[in-house]
Amino acid sequence: MNYKLFEKVIENINGNIIGVNINSKPEYQEDFKELLKDFNNFTKLICPDNLETINISNRWQNSGNYKKYFWNQYKIIDNNIVDKGYSIWIGISYDGIKIQCGTTQNYDLDRQKENENIFKYIDRSVEEIFSYQGIFDYKIISKFEKNEYLDVSYDRYAALFFQYTGNSAAEDIEYFKIILSFLGNQLKNYLKNKKIDNTSKNQIMSFKNIILYGAPGVGKTHNYKKLISLIDQGKSQSEIFDSIQSNEKFVDEDESFQKIKNEKRIEFITFHQSFSYEDFIEGFRPQESGNIEIEDGIFKLISKNADNQSFQLDTKTINFDEAYDILRAKYFENELEKIFSVSNIQLIIHEFKENTIKIQSSNAKDAQYVKKSDLETVVKAFMKNEIDKPSDIKRLDVKKDTISLAGLYYPIGNLISKIMKENKVVEEVEKNYYLVIDEINRGNISKIFGELITLIEESKRSSYEVTLPYSKQKFSVPSNLYIIGTMNTTDKSIALIDVALRRRFTFIKMEPNSDLVLPIFKNTFNKLNDCIRKHIGEDYQIGHSYFMNIDESDLEFVKKYKIKPLLEEYYYGDDRIIEVLDILGL
Repeated sequence: MNYKLFEKVIENINGNIIGVNINSKPEYQEDFKELLKDFNNFTKLICPDNLETINISNRWQNSGNYKKYFWNQYKIIDNNIVDKGYSIWIGISYDGIKIQCGTTQNYDLDRQKENENIFKYIDRSVEEIFSYQGIFDYKIISKFEKNEYLDVSYDRYAALFFQYTGNSAAEDIEYFKIILSFLGNQLKNYLKNKKIDNTSKNQIMSFKNIILYGAPGVGKTHNYKKLISLIDQGKSQSEIFDSIQSNEKFVDEDESFQKIKNEKRIEFITFHQSFSYEDFIEGFRPQESGNIEIEDGIFKLISKNADNQSFQLDTKTINFDEAYDILRAKYFENELEKIFSVSNIQLIIHEFKENTIKIQSSNAKDAQYVKKSDLETVVKAFMKNEIDKPSDIKRLDVKKDTISLAGLYYPIGNLISKIMKENKVVEEVEKNYYLVIDEINRGNISKIFGELITLIEESKRSSYEVTLPYSKQKFSVPSNLYIIGTMNTTDKSIALIDVALRRRFTFIKMEPNSDLVLPIFKNTFNKLNDCIRKHIGEDYQIGHSYFMNIDESDLEFVKKYKIKPLLEEYYYGDDRIIEVLDILGL
C-alpha cells in the first residue's frame, strides 16, 4: 500500500480525508483517485481462495464514514451459506490498515450479542495464527470493542478488530492473505454451526404433531390458521401455545397464512370411518385407461413436497439504510444523476449527511433539510404503493414540516425506493409444510397411518425410514412437515381415542371465550356454560363462534334454530334441559 500517498490526502490534525471535499485542491482530488485505485488493487491481490470481493470498482465504498477511512468488503464463497449481514472488511486510514469480521446493521436481531458470539468463536485460535506468521509484534487489537471508526447510529461492532501499520509490499500481501483466509474459514464454520443450532431452537418448533380440541364452536378451525401463521413466522413455542390457548380473535386473511396458501404449502383433509391407508399414504387406484396403478395419497404427496423443497432461495430487497448509503455514496463520488421535482424543477443537493440532506429547488431562494427519519416513512409508503403524488405524504405519520416539504421528500423518496427495488439480496430460508386433519378422532388411526404412525414422532423425522408395502419405495417423514388435527370433544373424549395417537400428539384445549360473543348476550352465555358444565361436563359447552359476527336481530334465530337442537341432543332424556332452555329464554 502507498501509505505516503495516503498521508498526502489527509489532514494530519484530525485524520480526516479531504481528497473528496469539493473545495479541496485539485491535486488532492487526483491523489485521492490514485490512492483509491491502489487500495482496490491491493484488496484484490490479498483476496484468498475462500473469499471473494464485493462490488470492487473505482468507486468510494465508505457508507458515509468518509472523514476517517474508506473500506472494501469480502464475502464467503460457499453455495450452502447465504447469510445476509456477515462480512469481512478491510479498511485504510491515516494510522494503518484495519480488518474487521462480524455482522452489520443488516442483521435483524441483537448485533452486539451476535458479534460477541463470533468473537468468542474466533478468538480461540486467533493468537495462534498471528504468532505462527510472526505478525504478532505489530500493532494488533484482537478483542471485542465498539468500532470507533463507524458511526454509532448504525450500532456496528467488530467481532475482531485487527490493525497493521505495514511493512514491505510483498509481506503485506502474504500476511493479509493468511489472515483473511483464516477469518473466512472461521466465519464459515461459525455460520454452519449456527445454522445447525437454529434448527433445534424456537425458529423450528420441536412439536410437529398438534391437535386442537374442544366443544363445537370454540374456534378449532379458526385457530389452526393462527397456529400455522405463528409457526411460519418463527415465533417461540411458549408464545405460540399461549396465543392459541388465549383463543383471541384472529384475522383469517393474515398475510402469513395467505402466503402459505399461495405457495401451496398446506393441505386440508377430513377423517371419517371410510378413510383408509390407500387414501392417506398410497394404494392401487383405477385409471381412466382402465388400468390399476399405484397412486400416492395426500400424506405421501405433501411429504415429498416438504422433503424436496425444505430449503429455497428467497429474494428480498435491500433495506432503507442500505439504499440511503448507496445514494449518499453516489453523491460523494459525483455519480448522482440530476434530480427533478414532479413539476420538472431541478433539485440541487448541497450536503448529504448521515441523518439529513440539505437540498434546494433551483427556483427557490433557500435550501431546506430532508430528514432521514421521515424520509424512511415516505420510502416505506412508496414500497407499499401507498403514495402516487407529493400531496399523499400528508396521510403519513410524519412531522408538519415534512408535509410542507412534500415536493422535496417525494422525489428523494421515490429515488431511494427505486434503489431498494433494483438491489436485491438472496437468502436461504426453510419452508415449512402443513397437513391439517379435521375431525382426526373420527378416523381409524391404525388403519389410516399403518406403519407410519411411528415415523411421525418428532425424534424419528427425516432419520428413520420404512419400505412402503405397495410401491416398495423407501419413505421417511420430513422434519419440516407439521401435522395439525382438530377434534370435537362431544364426539369422543381424549381418554377414548387411539392410544398411539395420544402418545404422538401434543394437545391444546380450546375454551369458549365470552369476550368474543355479542356484548348483549355475554352474561347469558356465561350462565349457560356454567350450567352445562355442572350438568354434563365441560366438553359439552357452547362455543362462542355461534354468537360472533351476527346482529342483535339474529340472536333469537341462533338460539332457537342452532343452540336449542344442540342442547336437545346433549340432554336427550334429561329433564334438566328445562333449566338451560330457561336461561336462554326459550
